[in-house]
Amino acid sequence: MIGRPFGIPVYLHVSWLIIFGLIVWTLATGYFPARDPHLSAASHWVKGLVASLLLFVSILLHEMGHALVARRSGLETRSITLFIFGGVAQLAKDPEDGPTEFKMALAGPIVSFTLAAVFGLAAAAPLLGSSGRAVAGYLALINTAIALFNLVPAFPLDGGRLLRGVLWRSLGKARATRAAATAGTLFAFFLMATGVVALLQGVGITGVWYILIGWFLKEASEGAYGQVRLDETLHGVTVRDAMIGQVETLPAEISVAEAAHEHFLRTGYGGYPVTRGDTVIGLLCLRDVLAVPTHERGSVSVQGAMRPVSPALLVDADEPLLTAMGKLVRGGAGRLLVMEGGRFVGLLTMSAVLRHVRVREELAS
Repeated sequence: MIGRPFGIPVYLHVSWLIIFGLIVWTLATGYFPARDPHLSAASHWVKGLVASLLLFVSILLHEMGHALVARRSGLETRSITLFIFGGVAQLAKDPEDGPTEFKMALAGPIVSFTLAAVFGLAAAAPLLGSSGRAVAGYLALINTAIALFNLVPAFPLDGGRLLRGVLWRSLGKARATRAAATAGTLFAFFLMATGVVALLQGVGITGVWYILIGWFLKEASEGAYGQVRLDETLHGVTVRDAMIGQVETLPAEISVAEAAHEHFLRTGYGGYPVTRGDTVIGLLCLRDVLAVPTHERGSVSVQGAMRPVSPALLVDADEPLLTAMGKLVRGGAGRLLVMEGGRFVGLLTMSAVLRHVRVREELAS
């Protein structure tokens, strides 16, 4: 995490380092030397570094525009991540209506157009000097390009979200998303085809960029539509509907070796609730067993190796399954102890969730 502007965590994806270095190199060896060939190489590298940093600040501000409008609409933004092709604001949940989606989607391009205007004015100011004007001119150009590209009606770009917002009332959320995602997939294939043509014409770097951006957009479009389908499938579904009700447990006092041979090897399960008497006191997963050296497993008890009961391992039986899935992923154990009124009633595992989703989708088709 690099900061928390307005209380929103901002992260850098590792791919950001790749694109950052590539942009600095491209600007320092191509764009700025072509603009000011009389200046030194060191000057071009400094301008490339400054311009690249300000570019990613611009992208962050673009995403903050989405996040702040979402906050005004009552939607929480969990985080913002800057990665190889820009940034993404991760919302706690999708908007609940088309107008909210439209306002949120429009905020990003408005920020980018505003930045383009500000940098454009700076590029015309003689007080900045030629180097400063060159950096400002590039940022005016690139922010305009960011805004225009994002306005392409291809989900999950901002333009695709605008399209979904417009279609939401007449088609409903799922069908509107499908229409916008289809547009996104078609645009992605267009970009990849353009990239292939550029490669055949000998324009290598441009062709590679088009192919990479097209591939990313295709994956993002399909993933976003898949998430909406999942939301629709699991609407109104609770943990109780997908949990495993009949669960074998491990006594806290037995050894890890006995648990491994008599339980894990026999059933192939990845984890068991641990009990002392009638009370569940923890969870023992296969990775916890493996963390105990082989020669010590006979002397270490299950209680000594288990994960003690904590809020991260517990979920209420009546909690929405979609919410529980996020907790399931974040918990790291691959399973949650399902409670009802302080009493253990079942186990929620990712495999059980996936089976439940698959059956629901098959029954709905």
